[in-house]
This record gives sequence, C-alpha cells and structure tokens, in this order.
Amino acid sequence: MDITGNAIVFGGGIGRATALAFAEAGAVGLLIADINLEAAQSVTNELRGAAKQAGFRAEAIEVDVRLQESVDAAFKKMVESFGRIDYCVTCAGVPVRTPLPTADANVPEFLNAQNVNVTGTFFVIRASLAIMRSQEPRPNFPELPSRGNTRGSVVALGSSLSIGAAPCFVQYTTSKHAVIGLVRTAALDGVKDDIRVNCVCPTWVESNMTKELERDIPGIKASMAPGIPIGRLGRPEEIADAVLFLCSPRASLITGTALAADGGMTVNLAK
Repeated sequence: MDITGNAIVFGGGIGRATALAFAEAGAVGLLIADINLEAAQSVTNELRGAAKQAGFRAEAIEVDVRLQESVDAAFKKMVESFGRIDYCVTCAGVPVRTPLPTADANVPEFLNAQNVNVTGTFFVIRASLAIMRSQEPRPNFPELPSRGNTRGSVVALGSSLSIGAAPCFVQYTTSKHAVIGLVRTAALDGVKDDIRVNCVCPTWVESNMTKELERDIPGIKASMAPGIPIGRLGRPEEIADAVLFLCSPRASLITGTALAADGGMTVNLAK
C-alpha cells in the first residue's frame, strides 16, 4: 500500500482498525487520540505487536474533538513526538440515541451530533492542513515524478447517510452530510499545497457504536443487514482498507471524494 510515514488517528472502533492497518502496512509512527485514554493506550500496545517497521513507535493522548484546544494539543504532541504528519484520519463520532421524526427530534442530541461529528471534524481537518502545508513536499512515486508530490493526506469518516437519508435520523444525517461539505472545501483549499482530503462513507459496521445502538434501540441490528445489498454488516477492517488506500500515493489523483464502502447501501437508498 506504500504506507511509510507517520499517522495521527482520532477515535476508537474503526479508528482502532485503521491504526492497526497503518502499522501492518509499514507506518513508522502513530499517535492514537481518543476521548478514552485507557482505550487509546490499549491500542498502542496492540500496534507495537502488529508493526512491520523497525523502530516503530506508538503513543496515545486523550482528546475531546469538541474542544479546539484539545485537538490542537493532540497535534502539538504529534509534531513534538514524530515531527512530520503524513496521514491524518478522524473517526471520532456519535450515533443517534433516540431516533424520532424530525418534528419530535431531541434538540440536545441534535446539537451534540453537530458538535462532535461536524465541529470536531472541522477542528481536526483545520489543524492538520495548517501543519501539513508547512512540511516539505515528497514525491508520491520518486520514479514517476508526473504523479505529483504530497505534503500529507487527510481522511474523514462519513457515512452512508452522508450521501442518502433515512427517516428518524435527522441528527446523524445532517451532521454526516456536513462532513462531505467540509471535506470537499478542504480538498479544494489543500490542492495548492499538495494535500489531499477525502472521506470514506461506511454502511453499518460491526463496531462498538453498533453495539451501543443495539442497547439503546433493541432489535435495530436485525434490521440493518436487509438494507445492505451485499447482505451483511461491514467489518472495521474493510473500512480501514478504504482509508489506507485514500491515504496512500496509489490514490494520488483522488481528492474531495466521498468513497462509499457500504455494500451497495447508498444505491439501495437511492431507489
């Protein structure tokens, strides 16, 4: 996959799978940023066992993506510990706890979804671009200079509901639509600095978030797979593979895209 640099990954669940994929693909340094420091530290221990590069290092930091100063502190630690940021992935997000029609939607839950899923993503993308644009450009492929240079690659996690919509999910759908707007704008702003910004839009995934949703809304998991043409929920590793592809130089022509890793779910939503 031509992954050779340093990565900062925000969030657990798919973030954990993504961090492991980075380590297995050849990353030399990883900072795991999560609101749960103990969970982040546990992931760093896994990474050290999975890493392929000699001299690999992994560190953890507690972060609340709703707070700009917390996000900025994570990036400060990243630069101090690893110097260069080659890949930034933000997976931090919150699901819908109380699915209701828009007229009855829970206002605090709506606002929290925007704070975490939108404002948090904005803080991460903003900080990553500010640092990456000051870095020295590197060729995507030294033997093929026509494939351009890179100062870094950013991937945000969207959702199938970034592209389509579903009843009673106004909090989540609104926030995830906004993520695509952020990514597309940042991609255009980053082009001149050789920075690519993309989004991966998963279907329902076998993750802690899905387990939490099942606790809050008993029986919802059983309704998920029938809406996915491929016939099953996604695996975190499958989303991580999509993220790594977009981060890698093999995606050197791709920026501002919303890659649906969803088993055909968004096609189904568009029927």
